[in-house]
Amino acid sequence: MRKLLIIALVMLLAACSQGPRGIYSDSAQLLRYTFEDDGKATVSVLGQTQQAQYVREGDTVTVHVPGSEGVPVAFTVNKDGSLQGPMGVHLEQVKP
Repeated sequence: MRKLLIIALVMLLAACSQGPRGIYSDSAQLLRYTFEDDGKATVSVLGQTQQAQYVREGDTVTVHVPGSEGVPVAFTVNKDGSLQGPMGVHLEQVKP
């Protein structure tokens, strides 16, 4: 029973920690988020780039950008893998 509990806990933690991977952008290519495996992200808005941190919890990806007055940006992960953000922002993964 204990082994089953440990396996379930490990799987739950792995599922919660998986964030988006790669580059996500809006349709006009004005807003771009690059998500790394280690919880780091690069945010580019109109050519201005800033480093950030992100955390995924369930269907929510929360991005913390330093200097943004401590207000994180939360995205909902859609079933198709795209990200839905505040004020109608919709990001899709950029295919290489």
